[in-house]
Amino acid sequence: MPSSYLFAASSEGRVYTLSTSSGAWRELPYLGLEFKKICAVPNFLWAIGGDRQVYVHVHGLDVPIRIREESYENERWLPIEGFSKTLLPTDRYRYSSADGSVERGVDKIRLPSMAWQWDGDWHLDLELDGQPLPEDGWMYALDFPATYSAKKSWNSYVRRRKWVRYRRYAALNSWCAVAPLHKDPTQEPFIDVAIGGTCVPNAPAGTLCVWAITAHGRAMFRTGVSKTAPEGLRWTAVPTPTGSELSQISVGPTGLVWAVLYNGRVIVRTGVTRDNLVGDAWLDVKTPVASCSLRIVHVSVGTDAVWCVTNDHHAWFRRGVKGEAAGISEDSAIGKGWVEMVGNVSMVSVAANDQVFAVGAADRCLYHRSGVTSADPTGKKWRLIQCPMQISRTSSSLSIVSRKSGGSSSTPGSKHQSFSNLYSKEKEKGVVETCAVIETVLNSSTGSFSSNGGPPGLLKNERWKLSADSPPTIGSLNLNDRHKHRTAALRETSHASSAPAADVVEITGKFETQLKNPRAWSPVRSVGSVVGMEAHPESDSTVFESDSTHHGSDVFLGEDDDHTGSQFWTECGILWSCVAPGAVTVDASNMPNWFNEQVSDSKVDVNANWRKDILSKLQRRQEKLAKLQTVAKFEKAVELSSWVKSADARYQRPGGEFEDCIIELEWVSSGSGTSGNETSQSGDSGTFTVLSPDGAATKIQFPLSDITCVQCCSEAGAPRIAIHAPHLPVNCSPVKLQFSSDSEMEDWLSHLSSVCSQINTLVGKPASNAIWLTSELGDVFVFDAANMKAQQTTEPGEGYVEKMDVSTCETPYYNTLYNGMPCGTELEITGCVYDDADQIRFDLQSHSTVKVQPHRVEKHRVIALHLNPRFNERTTVLNSMKESEWLDEIRNDKMAFAPGATFTLKIRALKDHYLMIVNNAVYTDYKYRIDPESVTRLYVSGRIKLFNVLYRCPSLIVSMERMHWRQMGGHIKRIFNSGVDVVWGISCDNTGWVYNGGWGGMFLKGLEGSGKINPMIDTHTYYVYENQRWNPISGFTAKSLPTDRHMWSDATGRQKRSKEHTKLLSTHCEWISDWAIDYNIPGGADKEGWQYAIDFPANYHAHKKLTDCVRRRRWMKRCRLSSSGPWQELSQSKILDAALQVLDEDGDSLTSEGNTSVAAWAVASNGDVLIRHGVCSLNPRGDAWEHITSDQPLVGISVGPTGQVWTVARNGMVFFRYGISRQNPCGDAWQQVEAPAGVTFKAISVGRAGIWALDNQQRLAVRKEISRTFPEGSHWQFLPNAANVPPHTEQHCGFRAVSVGSEVWAISLNGIICRRCGITKENPAGVGWNLGIAGQWQNVSVEGYL
Repeated sequence: MPSSYLFAASSEGRVYTLSTSSGAWRELPYLGLEFKKICAVPNFLWAIGGDRQVYVHVHGLDVPIRIREESYENERWLPIEGFSKTLLPTDRYRYSSADGSVERGVDKIRLPSMAWQWDGDWHLDLELDGQPLPEDGWMYALDFPATYSAKKSWNSYVRRRKWVRYRRYAALNSWCAVAPLHKDPTQEPFIDVAIGGTCVPNAPAGTLCVWAITAHGRAMFRTGVSKTAPEGLRWTAVPTPTGSELSQISVGPTGLVWAVLYNGRVIVRTGVTRDNLVGDAWLDVKTPVASCSLRIVHVSVGTDAVWCVTNDHHAWFRRGVKGEAAGISEDSAIGKGWVEMVGNVSMVSVAANDQVFAVGAADRCLYHRSGVTSADPTGKKWRLIQCPMQISRTSSSLSIVSRKSGGSSSTPGSKHQSFSNLYSKEKEKGVVETCAVIETVLNSSTGSFSSNGGPPGLLKNERWKLSADSPPTIGSLNLNDRHKHRTAALRETSHASSAPAADVVEITGKFETQLKNPRAWSPVRSVGSVVGMEAHPESDSTVFESDSTHHGSDVFLGEDDDHTGSQFWTECGILWSCVAPGAVTVDASNMPNWFNEQVSDSKVDVNANWRKDILSKLQRRQEKLAKLQTVAKFEKAVELSSWVKSADARYQRPGGEFEDCIIELEWVSSGSGTSGNETSQSGDSGTFTVLSPDGAATKIQFPLSDITCVQCCSEAGAPRIAIHAPHLPVNCSPVKLQFSSDSEMEDWLSHLSSVCSQINTLVGKPASNAIWLTSELGDVFVFDAANMKAQQTTEPGEGYVEKMDVSTCETPYYNTLYNGMPCGTELEITGCVYDDADQIRFDLQSHSTVKVQPHRVEKHRVIALHLNPRFNERTTVLNSMKESEWLDEIRNDKMAFAPGATFTLKIRALKDHYLMIVNNAVYTDYKYRIDPESVTRLYVSGRIKLFNVLYRCPSLIVSMERMHWRQMGGHIKRIFNSGVDVVWGISCDNTGWVYNGGWGGMFLKGLEGSGKINPMIDTHTYYVYENQRWNPISGFTAKSLPTDRHMWSDATGRQKRSKEHTKLLSTHCEWISDWAIDYNIPGGADKEGWQYAIDFPANYHAHKKLTDCVRRRRWMKRCRLSSSGPWQELSQSKILDAALQVLDEDGDSLTSEGNTSVAAWAVASNGDVLIRHGVCSLNPRGDAWEHITSDQPLVGISVGPTGQVWTVARNGMVFFRYGISRQNPCGDAWQQVEAPAGVTFKAISVGRAGIWALDNQQRLAVRKEISRTFPEGSHWQFLPNAANVPPHTEQHCGFRAVSVGSEVWAISLNGIICRRCGITKENPAGVGWNLGIAGQWQNVSVEGYL
């Protein structure tokens, strides 16, 4: 599970954070302002400061918030002037928005606040729908509005061009003041703030809801707040019922709002939807007990839970709240009744997943409600959170330690008091301590303070002393005078400021005051401006003269390790005032290391007699064991051990139906030949048998050594595994087995995976140059060539040898030559010619060339070498075939073969010719006419009996069918291997993961795993499409034509789907949402979620046109998958794609420790580019992200061995990063690589074998004419997708993924792993595909495979 953060504020106004992957509190940098109330969602904190103003804190973003501003310059053609700036009165503005309805002059577009910076100047966007525009950027059309084109025609009367400029949120990791309601911020200060709305049903991604309460008891809603606009736009007053004055408010993840009144009642906001985040009306909710003395003082809202605290410090739970339906159902919003909880708390706060945290009323400690689940939302008990405090040596919070021994603080003598304080039955009436005094403190980066002067003094928060029936008066909250006294006291205190006296100036609180040090007012340099953030920073350029270099999450949410000595641990007692769990995700079944409930003050007596007695016995036992090891080895009592496992299942042959059967797994293990952790292959064996239901007949049986892959292939409600064994007879592999339950399927999967790994001596961490693979279900597999290399290695220097089994083969004989015939390869064929043979034939064949014609597909044969001894003509013919036509033949009358005689033929591939040796004598040579590396198979025909075929090659011979794929554990969608023990993965929810070198996880169920196995949480979205056709009488209806698609289907319309029949894949999945309309579907949708088109299938659009006869809308439902594996989280940033590459200059210069640097690039979820620094063999996670801007949002990225970076934009354009060097690893700028008209790409991969891309029509393309002078190449060459030409079929024609390293591998649409053969410098596209097993693969990584 990705790390998340719990925030809390102490009674002194300091803010702290606690990570789920850590066990220590860390203080946020103190900037001179205390906080009374904080609330949080991931990456965003909102707070009420000591000056009673609202502040926002943005943190943990590796990708800065970057917004694109656009302005369209419009011109019209006039008869005399030509294109002119003069427009017609009915035309749009000179500078306008895209639709022309809003005026957007480039000189009038300003930054929203001082927290923003311009990122570059205005420039032209030279792209239109993926196609480049001329340098002037003009787009032409007939009139406004119309369809624009890049070329001017005779009837182009208007034109426009798009000006673009980016602005960046510069106040990351700093407290930034939000504009007050009035120019005088003390006129109506704030007393509470709440943030939520991260999961408003069907709302656009990034939506946030911020509510606040003023000292007048008014409810305020901050409009325009989102993850790309942290401050929002403005405050909007929300009317409340007459006489209802609010004192506290809470917002849930779904936008549900509960508020507490001063009279102790609560009201609920109804009608909060994606189209109306403010809601419609307030509903009154009764207090838990109808008593005048019992009042609600605090409330907190989760997703499906609402908790409150009454004035007697008791916690209450509200039953029946359903956040997903709260916007459309009042009953779901207000719930059904209160349930009292045991405890003595002052406040309670609910996280987004309904986990509950509280602050104790007596001891002011933090507690977590354990056992909270969907089945038991109230939980079991309160657990004390006990974690040490990690404080910076430079932090002002060091004073906490000194306050323990003296001062005015009322800190208890011990850090944690007993649980009796929390569960006290007495009605304690202790005064609630304030978070901080009400004050206004302005602190710059140099620590300067200023005031008007006045006697020093500290003022307590008087609001808590007033009657709860009415809000405090403005007189009691006159912050101006108190602010003056407080700042004067700070100025007179020697340690309060390090600024010189000359820099301390007067601040009157008015807008007209001129600051001598304007940086003190900057949200980047200090806490923030009381003046407000609506001011424009263009008026004060000195504020942003230097830029902050800390953008990422490492500023204060980094690792716990302290390498610089700037942090230390303290056990000081902290009195907590509030807790904000809105950004934390705690799994009830896997709690973080926050609890230490076995605290004992008694000392351990290490000299106790019983302890000494145990130690002495252990020492004597160890001495006896040492003596036994010196005795000669005894003969083994048992040589072999075996076991048999059987079960009932259902068996399916490929293309057949499932039928009942009995399966048996027999395993025979021997202890002989073991060394360390490696097991000799000869000592372990086993068989797998499929029997008839009565056990009388054997359907299929094969040794376990024939198994190349065991994978899960379950469908909803059908737990299945597939056993791949290519040596089985035709149409027998894979063997698919269906089980009655998920647990039984997983049990067999774990046993088969374990025994197959033992037989192939593949245990633990794979080799660094392994090939990694993922399946459609997210399972991770790896091919390690170590075992195959050991089988093929002969004498040193002789390369690798593969002996082909021809004992049962008859001619014509085919065999694949997986490495081709490169220089140094030798093929040795031994056999006997029959007496009645007229001629025999030996061919080295290549893949047929495929030409796709409009109405047919043409295949042309290619033969690199044709050796044809003809006994009836007493001659030997040598030739080659190209495009199904023979070339000029060469005849040799010297006969080396004879009928009835044995022979040994050796064909050696030399530099420029084949050398043929027959019976150990040189026969002839044959110059290359076709590239020998394009050879793919050996063909032998005629009256001949083969004895032996040996295939010798300088490089490892990887047989696609014999590759053993071992499951590694975890749940990963995409995977990336660098080749130097750095492996990354991306899950379905775009979380980055790093392989930690282990093996195992949930799929092994506790069997022989190794390494650290971590829990992994992933989310997946199910989609169902609702289709309708227009009827002249009834309009759009569910009745369709006979040729139409199903009315409930998948995206293609071929498969029937329905919401009722959609099931979870396994018991490890659980629904986390209900079915809802997806409004964020590509192409847009109307208010009801419909998309319209002329017919099925077609291009869909959001608004109905006159010719639209069909429509569809997409329903979605999300589930969560719990798994485990040898993976750890990469960072907090979500990434869409990644690329790992060892650069040539780094790979040749290894350090003494064997550490190799890795170039690591990624695409963030918003489409920006990230580069990860510090990634190497010893630090696969790296250190920190660096952000690289891009004009176009990207979806794919790849890095080549020379450092070149290629990317694919969301609109299908390809970009090349130039200027990358060791001194400038980030490069200079992006250069567009033109694509053929109408072609858009979606993925790209760069390696030593070339530059390959995948377009949206599932076609592969290779970049041609790449050189050092032109590393971007000249043009694209597309590979044809021909139906029924392997690996394509009639239904699945194309590819889903490609990976390029020293070789090119791809995944076809029907899930087959493929390797491209015949790739040379002259022919970078290769000649064909070698096919592996069809395992429904999803993604492959061969970047590190050598």
